[in-house]
Amino acid sequence: MVKETLSGQIFKKVSKKMQLLPLSEFDDLKTIVTPDGRKVGAFRAYQAEKIEKFSHAEFSLMPGMHYTNASLKPISNYNIPRFSCNYMVMTEQKKIQFDVDLYPAVDLAIRQDYIDKYYELLTDLYLREKSAPYFNWKVSDRSWVRISASPYFFMSATDIANEDKVHDLIHAYLDVALKIGEEEQEVSQEEAQQIAYRTEYISRILLEREPERHLLEKAFGKDLTERLGKAMV
Repeated sequence: MVKETLSGQIFKKVSKKMQLLPLSEFDDLKTIVTPDGRKVGAFRAYQAEKIEKFSHAEFSLMPGMHYTNASLKPISNYNIPRFSCNYMVMTEQKKIQFDVDLYPAVDLAIRQDYIDKYYELLTDLYLREKSAPYFNWKVSDRSWVRISASPYFFMSATDIANEDKVHDLIHAYLDVALKIGEEEQEVSQEEAQQIAYRTEYISRILLEREPERHLLEKAFGKDLTERLGKAMV
């Protein structure tokens, strides 16, 4: 029996929680084709109630290096964090490199109530897994990640044998994101404007400073890299 991919698992879970409508503006990426004609992966994007874009992508950067990205980008009328995960499998080294977070829509330093209500659901898991012997948890060395991420940003390398543990961790974050999405109500116009500004800023920084951009450009060329980058943020 073929094991379901991580992006397939995420799509199945999200589609059970909300009605997804395909975004036609990304139809050109349904099959990712490199400038030299190689079919290397696929990208899908949808919209839903409270969600501006739900996307998931899978592609091969090069032989033996397989990348998965999934993101839930909420509409700015709601104080819902953006779920995002990046997942790289390196088959030859038998390693996985990943990160996952619920990027906050607001400044959590002045919203302890929001941390108590939602993020605390991840506290026990976060503390346990960051110290687990099978993970190599570390703080990001990139300042732009640290200032935009939540206190529960999780990044690690691990052996490919721990794949199920990685998937379980990512699903736990996704479950909290979906819970918040179900419970949060529309915010005021003033707060929505602040959320929109923060979201646009973070998206721009993520696109401009993506550390693996040079690998993408080497494999896919600048135009396809730019198109994929904008699609995934």
